[in-house]
Amino acid sequence: MSPGRWRACFAALALAVSAFAILQTLVVPALPALRSDVGTTDAGITWLITAFLISAAVATPILGRLGERVGKDRALIATLGLLGAGSVLGALAPSLALLIVARVLQGAAGAILPLALAVVRDTTPAARAPGRSG
Repeated sequence: MSPGRWRACFAALALAVSAFAILQTLVVPALPALRSDVGTTDAGITWLITAFLISAAVATPILGRLGERVGKDRALIATLGLLGAGSVLGALAPSLALLIVARVLQGAAGAILPLALAVVRDTTPAARAPGRSG
């Protein structure tokens, strides 16, 4: 892989991981506004965070294993699709139930980090990766 192409790949992966990292905490400051917008209790709003965490904990190893079977690139693209679908659904969700479903989809994208690291490991030239043999 040429150095320019490797840099572009690395930048795209860094952007993908950053998007997931932002979504982990982005909802926290908005919780009071979400509570009034969807008309629910504190317990209902708590599920927005809990659903995300449970989904990430369950889906990350499953999607990581899928990446080993079908290819890390394909699994990463599918995971980015989950992140995008969850983000669009979350932006358009009129109710708490749909917002929780959106957060589950976003949480499933937790596999972005291990898949991105695996892609970086596979695409990094040996000269740039100390300790890695060709």
